[in-house]
Amino acid sequence: MTALEMTSQLDLVLGYYTNIDAGDVPAALACFASTAVYRRPAYDELVGFASIAKFYDDTRVVGPGKHEIEAIIESPDEIAVRGRFDGTRRDGSALHARWGDFWRFDDGKVVERNSYFDAPMA
Repeated sequence: MTALEMTSQLDLVLGYYTNIDAGDVPAALACFASTAVYRRPAYDELVGFASIAKFYDDTRVVGPGKHEIEAIIESPDEIAVRGRFDGTRRDGSALHARWGDFWRFDDGKVVERNSYFDAPMA
């Protein structure tokens, strides 16, 4: 894999956070492959783009806010990101959480994402 391909993957990940913070869920989710798998604590594994999109539309408790990225580690087919979120839940209550995301790519799309949080039900 070339540095250019790795940068493109990083652009997808950074674009995800930019778009999700802007409230543009469809643009944020465009990085996921149709067969992607998404895992996060306290939820069943989400398999396939439709399942991931449904989670964001119906279930995700995180509301408006800002993801601050603190660290990124990049390899040929994976990117790890650590940061913090400051904002609200969908119910309007405050949400401040530290998080880590592990992204895996195939053919220019996210095929697996694993998220971890230091706050319950983030």
